[in-house]
Amino acid sequence: MKNINKISKKLLIAPLLFALSLSAGTYEETYSVEKDLNKNLQENVNTFMSGEFEEIIRFDMIDMNSGSLDEDSQKNLDDSIEKIKSYVDAGKDIKVTIIGHTEATTDNQSELSIDSDTYANHIQNWFRSSLDTNESNKTSQNSALDIQKMMTDNNISKDILVVENRRGDDLGFSDATSEGKELSNRVMVTLYVLFAEDIDSDKDGVFDSKDKCPATPRGSKVDDNGCPLDSDGDGVLDYKDQCPETPNGVEVDKKGCPVDSDGDGVANYKDKCLGTPSGLNVDPNGCPVKRELAINFKTNSDMILSSSNPEIVEFAQHMKNNKAYKAEIVGHTDSVGKATTNMELSHRRAQATKKALIAEGVDESRLTTKGRGELDPIQSNRTKEGRKANRRIEVNLSL
Repeated sequence: MKNINKISKKLLIAPLLFALSLSAGTYEETYSVEKDLNKNLQENVNTFMSGEFEEIIRFDMIDMNSGSLDEDSQKNLDDSIEKIKSYVDAGKDIKVTIIGHTEATTDNQSELSIDSDTYANHIQNWFRSSLDTNESNKTSQNSALDIQKMMTDNNISKDILVVENRRGDDLGFSDATSEGKELSNRVMVTLYVLFAEDIDSDKDGVFDSKDKCPATPRGSKVDDNGCPLDSDGDGVLDYKDQCPETPNGVEVDKKGCPVDSDGDGVANYKDKCLGTPSGLNVDPNGCPVKRELAINFKTNSDMILSSSNPEIVEFAQHMKNNKAYKAEIVGHTDSVGKATTNMELSHRRAQATKKALIAEGVDESRLTTKGRGELDPIQSNRTKEGRKANRRIEVNLSL
């Protein structure tokens, strides 16, 4: 009885079929593209409408009216899955479009809202069958996505599947009857086989027949020959280059970044003091800057207190390890007392520091001294803390 009803239904609607019949909704010369329909469609339509293919296989429609596929639709899906797998196993380069369709919409396509829950609309919907554009768009998209999932669940790669939704813009059947409307709620699956010369194995946008670099890593920017770009011309390809805007002619490392030979944080091409010893603070030109020594003296005296000995020993060792450098030792005081006295005291303290470094093995010819008295405060002399900070020894290093 079930089969008889099915046959009767098909005979009833046979006169309603359009010329395209079950292949409606796949890419044909008459296929119409709606402006701003969906991004995926706009990206692929030129390929499938205008491209040339070795073979195109259009499968029978999959009825999406009920919550699950009926027997015929399940068979159509199974047939398409089997055929797709056979082409993949044969090493064919293929694409498969999965296009969702619905019956015709009954609203204005510019309408932005779905039917409200107002009493008036409820009454209205009792007397008419309606499908607004928003719902049609959502339904056709979800139908196509459902079929895509069924295919991926059957181990078909998502990479070869192109999902699109056409709402009710390409009816497969007349919408004059309820049966015709229902049959327009469908998904169409089509298999496209690319010509061998149109295969793009590394997916870089250049066909293998023209690709001089056929194993380009996925996502790399390539030239017309399919070879990875080296935009900044530093010899390191863009997909490996961690410093993609290196100035022309600059020496770079394996990552494409400017070389910093002395490890001071300033690249060689900017470094005006190449060879700066490790650990020194440098300016933007890579040259050493002032270093302050925490040396304590007896009040109003140039006698170095024993608590400062570790600082003297550490800096002396630094000078001995880096013999390319000279050091200018500069003494500073606070503003308490006469300026002339402070100047003289700062000079004597610088001299005392020099003698202590010589005693630790630093060559005297590499050391000079200067007194600046109270001329260069780094904090206010109005506070105890400020005056303490201003009483200091600074060292200017130079190559």
